[in-house]
Amino acid sequence: MDKALDPFDLQTSEDPAPIRRWRTESAPINPSHINTQPFVGRIGGNQLHAVSQSDPEYEKLQETHPDAVQSPKWKGILSLRAFRDVHLWRNACLEGVGLCLWVFMAGLVSHGTSSLSSATALGPILPVGIAAVVQFCIVTLFIFNLGPVTGAHLSPLITFATFLAKLTSLPRMILYITFQCLGGVIGAYILRAALGGEPSTLIFSPGCYVDPTEVPASQAFALETMGALFVLFLAFGLGLDPRNQGSFGAALGPFLVGIAAALALFAGGIARPGYLGLSCNPARCLGLMAASHRFTYHWVHWIGDLTACVVHAFIYYAVPPFCNQRIQD
Repeated sequence: MDKALDPFDLQTSEDPAPIRRWRTESAPINPSHINTQPFVGRIGGNQLHAVSQSDPEYEKLQETHPDAVQSPKWKGILSLRAFRDVHLWRNACLEGVGLCLWVFMAGLVSHGTSSLSSATALGPILPVGIAAVVQFCIVTLFIFNLGPVTGAHLSPLITFATFLAKLTSLPRMILYITFQCLGGVIGAYILRAALGGEPSTLIFSPGCYVDPTEVPASQAFALETMGALFVLFLAFGLGLDPRNQGSFGAALGPFLVGIAAALALFAGGIARPGYLGLSCNPARCLGLMAASHRFTYHWVHWIGDLTACVVHAFIYYAVPPFCNQRIQD
């Protein structure tokens, strides 16, 4: 009987066909093919991703997309025409998705480190410090990720402040804040379900917990207002002021804004007992407090942040970034 032939033992006199290597010439992507829109209120963009007054489409965009141009007028900012823009609704939805993910991931960290406050002699410094590091990472990464798409506001504080500075239109402000609140609530309830479903698991969240027996309402309001003003002052100067475009560039801006947010959380968290840090994001706290069935001093997160936005608006118009910019426009 002949031995079965192994196909691997077969020898051929012909050389195997050479592997064909494809050579392609790369070319830059045409900017017109990228799905993006000009938006002057883009964090990290320093108002450079907007249509200038020398553009022939400037006057038309003043009416249709007022927050896409530099130095818009209040008439355009308050117009409701943008509600018909489907792209604006999609961007608002992305803001909600971003905050949903933020609440979930940061909530996992705060839940896992909550017991450290009594486990070491450092007290709340250790868990709040960890939360501040996470805050820095999340804020920085989300600005890089969503900045070119939605502007990476992810907080009613930033959205309302940019509206008062005429960098965000009224429809965008309403949609962004609505979806941010929805995203915060959805993320918090998913977090609660992932941790066992008990509301008590989300009570001690850095930035969203105040003990009324140790911290009076007036002190919580002062802490939140000044902390929010601190964040706004730095976020506008580092991420929205065109005069800083040559100082450090767009690549460094998100890191600096992230540091500002982390400093605010850490400073507030170690300031006094019963206070686990500054919120500076009412939508995030709305979600966590709704899921934990505890709304103690939640009004402070909204009124304090809105007060900071109004104060900052006066500062912004006192020294506007453009020479021809006036508050009455």
